[in-house]
Amino acid sequence: MSAQEKSEVLARVEETKWGKRRLLAQLRVPRSTYYRWRARERQGKQECLARVPWNRLSLPEEAAVLAAARESPEWSSRQLATWITDHLGLSVGESTVYRILRREGLVKPPVMQLLAGKEYHRKTSGPHQMWATDASYFRVSGWGYHYMVTVMDDYSRSILAWKLQVDMTADSLIQVVQVAVDITGMTEVPLEDRTRLLSDNGSGYVSRAFRDYLDLVGTRHIRAAPYHPQTNGKLERYHQSIKQEVNQVPYEAPSDLEVAITGFVDHYDNRRYHKALGNVTPDDVLHGRREEILIKRREVKARTLAQRKRYNQHLRESQNAAISP
Repeated sequence: MSAQEKSEVLARVEETKWGKRRLLAQLRVPRSTYYRWRARERQGKQECLARVPWNRLSLPEEAAVLAAARESPEWSSRQLATWITDHLGLSVGESTVYRILRREGLVKPPVMQLLAGKEYHRKTSGPHQMWATDASYFRVSGWGYHYMVTVMDDYSRSILAWKLQVDMTADSLIQVVQVAVDITGMTEVPLEDRTRLLSDNGSGYVSRAFRDYLDLVGTRHIRAAPYHPQTNGKLERYHQSIKQEVNQVPYEAPSDLEVAITGFVDHYDNRRYHKALGNVTPDDVLHGRREEILIKRREVKARTLAQRKRYNQHLRESQNAAISP
């Protein structure tokens, strides 16, 4: 007898309040066989219920995850999980988000990324203890190469200043560093507390004009080891990221390239969750909001898990009551 036929027999007998023996005799099913089938069916239901985890997401929670994923298809599972916690008051694990996206066919193909090299050996413990500066080139059709000079805060990885320059002379580099100095008010800081500046050994950075400028603003210059860009690995990794994003389309004028870079820097500083920073933005770290955000996330997680546990417990109790004789 097939499984469907067995289910039909069980259903007919269960619906009969009186005369079950007579019905079983008519169906030519021994009583012992019937009770064995019924026991197996109930055991199977119990095992199925036992496999339901206490923290399984509810249907509204899964719908919220999918809505966020379709709204921002470029985000990874990690970024989605963090955004959902911060903006929806709902804690969902990165692996759970990934499983839901994979089930719905929304997982992006993996993108090969180069990891940053070893960092500067002296770790910073707060913003503006050390800045990193470097330049990267972009080609503009009909205009040749332009150089994006950047100043990054080493601790928060926040982009303090950047500018497209036509060359990498000392004057071009000084202009960008001066923007960072003006924004942060670094010249108003006591001399012993002023930032250090990490750079490579490019001709503009090792020039006398650049050295005299740093002496003027009271900034100590740290130069990376020759032929070892990994010393400035955080900024090197940032340049890889921005090139991967910005270079997807050609630009007909430097102003178009500036607009694209401005958009990426804003996204990087204020909206992009950085894994190495604890899944907060560089701007959060720069302005001291990280610990407050992490505490709030822990509270959201505890509240979500408690609600999810109660929901699944009620669901199991309802299902158990439905299958009880």
